[in-house]
Amino acid sequence: MVAACFTLFLTTLGGIYSWGVLQDRLVAEGLAPASTLVWIGSVQASIESVIALPGARLVAAYGPRRVALVGSILAAVGPILASFCTHSVAGLIVTEGFMFGLGQALCFYASATLPATYFLRRRNLATGIVFSGAGVGGAVFSIITAQLLEATDLAWTLRIVGCIFLALNLPAALLLKSRSQREPSAFQDKRFILLLVGSSIALFPLFVPPFFLPLYANSVGLSTSMSSLVLAGFNLSSAVGRFGFGVFADLLLGSLNSLVVCLFLVGISTLVIWPLATSVAPLVVFAIVNGLCAGGMFSLFPGTVANVFGSRNLSQFFSLIFFFWMPGYFLGSPIAGYLLQAYGGPEGGIGAYRPAIFYSGVLSLIAAGFVLAVRIIQDRSVFKKM
Repeated sequence: MVAACFTLFLTTLGGIYSWGVLQDRLVAEGLAPASTLVWIGSVQASIESVIALPGARLVAAYGPRRVALVGSILAAVGPILASFCTHSVAGLIVTEGFMFGLGQALCFYASATLPATYFLRRRNLATGIVFSGAGVGGAVFSIITAQLLEATDLAWTLRIVGCIFLALNLPAALLLKSRSQREPSAFQDKRFILLLVGSSIALFPLFVPPFFLPLYANSVGLSTSMSSLVLAGFNLSSAVGRFGFGVFADLLLGSLNSLVVCLFLVGISTLVIWPLATSVAPLVVFAIVNGLCAGGMFSLFPGTVANVFGSRNLSQFFSLIFFFWMPGYFLGSPIAGYLLQAYGGPEGGIGAYRPAIFYSGVLSLIAAGFVLAVRIIQDRSVFKKM
């Protein structure tokens, strides 16, 4: 079960995290500026929130296997159809944005909470392994996409990637089986409100580094292939963080405490390391540190919801939170893109990126404050594992 869910995350969320490589190529080919093309990646990501409530209902009504099968087909057909409209922003938004985004969202809801219903003592570890698939997939598909773009053109790259998605996802979807139970009630709990607001704010900067690192690396003077490796390093670190913080949470701090730590470190690394990354070494350090903590943050949410509100409420509470993540998914990266463009764009040098960087870092720290408030309400004991 864990392996099947990991595979679905590998291709679907991994596809989103590797979008920066395709975006970089489209910018280089002159299709549109980054501030426009980033909407494609934002559409991919935001559909998870758009269909959060109906997605949870579909899984409850038809089971995760059928939902994942439909999602697998859509996630593969999207890139394949996108290969025929690489000179149209609108066509890419419909195919690579909406179609792939809907497919990956269906796969996500079919698999995201399953590990938490199969495990108790090692819940965060199981969830971390599954969510690490996104980071591993982002790293693997960043490299695969970059190599395919060098060996062939953009259209064939999209077709090959779509076929890989289909070959991996269909067998994984067939292995899914649900054990979840659904329970009502949420908004009367102030802990839920605080976690909802904090996590929703945290989503605004979530995709800023993976979407803009290749462009930033080019502005620093790195080649396109080296830029894709920096993004691969970020995604691989994200995979390690998703797994590592799961182990860390189970053994030492607990998921809620670990989530607070991750959010603070995401904000601090963005504000302190990224603005100083004017050469390869500090940029790699930022990619590793931020990737580790961003990955950990994402994978700790299911365990946090289950630990604070109970496993019986996991499916409904988790889908509610994801529904309210929609503004962050959809607008977070475009806001950063418009800030970049307003201060000179990629041609303006690394100084043009700093407003977007500060926007990203400050929001992460604000989000950490809201989640810390949940921790204080839950228990004021400083050293208690939670």
